[in-house]
Amino acid sequence: VNVSDIEEALDKLIRGEFWIEKRMMLLGKSYEGKRKKDESRALNDIVITRKGSLQIIYFNIYVNGQLLHRYHADGIIVATPTGSTGYNLSAGGPVVEPKANLILISPICPHSMQNRSIVLSPDDMVTIEVEKSGDGSEQEVEAIFDGSHKVILRTGDKIVIRKSRKTTGIVKLSQMSFLEVLHRKMSD
Repeated sequence: VNVSDIEEALDKLIRGEFWIEKRMMLLGKSYEGKRKKDESRALNDIVITRKGSLQIIYFNIYVNGQLLHRYHADGIIVATPTGSTGYNLSAGGPVVEPKANLILISPICPHSMQNRSIVLSPDDMVTIEVEKSGDGSEQEVEAIFDGSHKVILRTGDKIVIRKSRKTTGIVKLSQMSFLEVLHRKMSD
């Protein structure tokens, strides 16, 4: 809601003129060996990024246990449709209708020709495993959930990401469709 429309929005809320749209979330579980380190959810995205100085991150991505690709990049974004218009979009990923059910993987500045986003089924399980760096040294990276909750991952650690059973309810006050909103934003 724009600040100029706040009174009208509050009136609609009080009158019950709204509906709740359910949005998909991600569940991420990080592991050190077989020991679970952390578990958290994200509405928008889980970003694996470098920690500290500028460095290329070396990691493997598996989908349902099968190696998808070995990446050398500044990071990787695993996003929901709701998160597709945030960091994912800035990294060159696709815009997705927010009510869709799917998982997006977008590399951040990959150091290869493999820089395309990948769209997966909501039933897929994505595993990201941190490798040693190019010179054989240990790496330390961060997994960041919706820009706030952080987990440190080191060489050999992994994070397993899948669709969460929980959803987030978004209060909708306007009948404006996603495509209308997108058209307005793209016209600015």
